[in-house]
Amino acid sequence: MIHNTSLRRGFTLIEMLVVTVVFMLLGTLLISSLFSILKSNTKAELMKEIRQSGSYALDVMSKMITNGTITESNCNAAGSAITIKNPDGEETTFSCGDDPTRIASGSAQLTSTQSIKVKSCESVFQCEMIGENARQVIINFTLTQQGFSPRPEEQAQQIFQKVITVRNK
Repeated sequence: MIHNTSLRRGFTLIEMLVVTVVFMLLGTLLISSLFSILKSNTKAELMKEIRQSGSYALDVMSKMITNGTITESNCNAAGSAITIKNPDGEETTFSCGDDPTRIASGSAQLTSTQSIKVKSCESVFQCEMIGENARQVIINFTLTQQGFSPRPEEQAQQIFQKVITVRNK
């Protein structure tokens, strides 16, 4: 029996279904990996912003506290504010305040952006006497994103901590 192959010019239904299913699977994998990349990119951008803001705040406070003086009355237990006396004789108060939760010095906001806040203002600054006249300031705060996201891949926070020894008496 000889088959005439010139009459067979298309694909069978089974072949079409197999190709359709393969393309659907590839499309699903591509879309899910694309969404995963976008989610991780969003979190990476937020973490970068948190790191930059926290590092900037720590650097500014560290330089001013190191070069300033802290009186015994200003060196008290842990709190949400600390006052230092600058080399020029002026006083600077670093404080953690609410609405929005941020660390600031007067009108200068050190950690204020639209997407970042300080998690808690309790015990951000701790001043200790280490010897007769030496003082040590411990700064400890956590920066987190504004708002709340139930998905872990969209949550970003970082702890910042630094121990600073005051040079001047």
